[in-house]
Amino acid sequence: MIDTENIKLKNVMGFYMLANNLKYVTRDNKQSIADQVYGAMILSVAMNSEYQKCENISQTIKAILLETLSFYYPNETIAMTIDKSNFAYECIMSELELEYFFEKFLVEKNIDANNVDELYIIAKNNGFMVRFGNDETKNYEIFKFYYKNRTLKKKERSGWDSKHWNVSINRIERISEHIVGTIALAMAITKEFNFKVDIDKVITTLCVHEIGEINIGDITPFDGITPEEKAEIEHKAMKDVLGNLKDKDLLLKMLFSFDEQDTYEAKFAHCCDKLEADIQAKVYQDMGYQHSLDDQKNNVVFKSSKIQQIIQNGAKTAFDIWYEWDKNIYTEEPIFTKTLQYVKNNKLKDIC
Repeated sequence: MIDTENIKLKNVMGFYMLANNLKYVTRDNKQSIADQVYGAMILSVAMNSEYQKCENISQTIKAILLETLSFYYPNETIAMTIDKSNFAYECIMSELELEYFFEKFLVEKNIDANNVDELYIIAKNNGFMVRFGNDETKNYEIFKFYYKNRTLKKKERSGWDSKHWNVSINRIERISEHIVGTIALAMAITKEFNFKVDIDKVITTLCVHEIGEINIGDITPFDGITPEEKAEIEHKAMKDVLGNLKDKDLLLKMLFSFDEQDTYEAKFAHCCDKLEADIQAKVYQDMGYQHSLDDQKNNVVFKSSKIQQIIQNGAKTAFDIWYEWDKNIYTEEPIFTKTLQYVKNNKLKDIC
């Protein structure tokens, strides 16, 4: 008898791991392909806000990822329909052009030394706004939104840094790369399984769900900040980053809903966000980059009594702790639980 559910789980992880691989293809150990994908996605959100470039922005976000995967893995079977969107192509090209511009004119080692207004004028005078449109006010908002979101390509995920799991890899995951992973996971799991969810809202929410971290950084549950305190400073940061984009109210509504978990789409996006982090922990485990539990002297996570209890209950690896910590998040969605179990039982780098 064919185990169709297991085949579907394998398909989910196979697609996800192709996207995960984009995190490790880098130029000069700086920007990864996943970073570029994120940049193009963020541009699509801003450009569509100002110029209504497409009817459904999530379709463009998906097209950007699928086009990139098809380019880098032409021999892989990606069983998803690629919307050959001219707008997606424009976003990908605009991202490359803007990165070239920032490499030339940005003071990377001292972001505060840069003046976004002056950068915008330089970019405009050098023809980098041509793909946006012909309204200078709108172009400025797009440029400023991209400029701020670009910092997520530089910000490391706190869970892997020296104060937390201290993953032994030269270039640990960026926040931007995590976002691309969440979108890939949402695309894959809804492709294989029948969820009554508005996946377009989920994908759009996931694309912007970390913009607050541009200002406040990646705060974990072990950093001494209460959820209420985090929500307050993060919501303020979200409003600042969105600036005067026309769609700011719509995007803020999605972001606040994501935090409050008040809709099925928000809960689904939350599961994708958490599960992607669990999967990345297992990827690092399988790659041999996680330290043993005996080598965690600087890990603030180990100050948690709950973590200590998990270890006493038999956790042997870093991923075991991630698994036990997060497994109850998915109790209302059995497929997410089964995906996490599949991740636990399989060596992920062997799947794709």
